[in-house]
Amino acid sequence: MMKCSYLVSVVFHVAAGCALSADNLTEITRHRGDSVLLPCSCSHLNTKPQKFTWETGRTGHWTEVLNDEHYSGRLQLFNKTSPANLSLLISDLRVEDQGNYRCSTGSQEYRDISLYVNGCELVKKTEVEDVTVFTGESVVLPCVCTDIQDRPQDLKWQFYRNNHAQEIYPKQTEHHRNRVKLVSNNSPGNLSLLISDLTEEDQGDYTCSVQADSRDFRLSVKGRRETSTHWRNTETKPPSEQPQSKTTQSPPASSSTTLQHGKERKM
Repeated sequence: MMKCSYLVSVVFHVAAGCALSADNLTEITRHRGDSVLLPCSCSHLNTKPQKFTWETGRTGHWTEVLNDEHYSGRLQLFNKTSPANLSLLISDLRVEDQGNYRCSTGSQEYRDISLYVNGCELVKKTEVEDVTVFTGESVVLPCVCTDIQDRPQDLKWQFYRNNHAQEIYPKQTEHHRNRVKLVSNNSPGNLSLLISDLTEEDQGDYTCSVQADSRDFRLSVKGRRETSTHWRNTETKPPSEQPQSKTTQSPPASSSTTLQHGKERKM
């Protein structure tokens, strides 16, 4: 009787977890009203994660995005058509959407994205606007959102001189202290800066920045403006010399003597 031996091969298919691709930290900047795609996907496109979540820290603590009424009607996921694609699309962005977002498939597997929503796009005339003023005067450096009603985030005015940068608004430092303020408090999109009582130390470069947008100025401060000298140009003689005009109308003394001798001869 012949014995037969069988080699039985058993293969166990273990569902591997979803290892997320891309770097751990990504920064994205968009404007209000735009849409943004927050990227998140498994390294292997054939992988289907058992569980994943999108969270946001925009309110100061982590909350689930998909169950937040704040995003109602503005979210779209792609995992149904592509299971490994966990990216999140947010439409009609608001300034309040700004913050940190986290895509996670487990406690140790997550990706963070910092979203900046720029509510203000600055009006720009030139790359660098040159402004010239005199010491003791005031100057307004114009910086305005295209929509004057936009309320920008993270407004900052900086001053650059001798390769040294310092913030002068809203934080006021050194010799700019108590001499700078915004021109308008009624229009949130008017970010123009008023600098008073200018000195030559104020000369340098200034930048108005709102998140990823900025506008640059180069300020030149000259010596005090000269006062008017109009009367010196129109008067040919000082007032003290004008009485001489009266004496020049009388004949010279020698002429008077000659006439006197002429009368004596007729007699």
